[in-house]
Amino acid sequence: MNPERTRCAIGVDELFQAKGRWWSHLMCDDFSPQGVQELHDFARSIGVSERAFHDPPRGQPRPHYDLTPELREKALAIGAERLTQADLIAYLRRGRERRSISPP
Repeated sequence: MNPERTRCAIGVDELFQAKGRWWSHLMCDDFSPQGVQELHDFARSIGVSERAFHDPPRGQPRPHYDLTPELREKALAIGAERLTQADLIAYLRRGRERRSISPP
């Protein structure tokens, strides 16, 4: 685990197929501005383009990066957690809770 990351956990879900390619999501469990900044810093450290970031404006917040299988492996190699479907749901719940209680 990267010692500079102290506020949130960073994880990657299982690979899935979409638009004819394999993908996974890089996400954090803290959707406050500080947590999302840690997500951006982590993504940058493995060479992920900012264009790969998504946080849909409608519905529940779910900031994440789309990763290729190669970038997923890089993320795991430097400390991202491997997320099951249950872990992913827990990350989303924690992230939304932390976003709602973070100071302005």
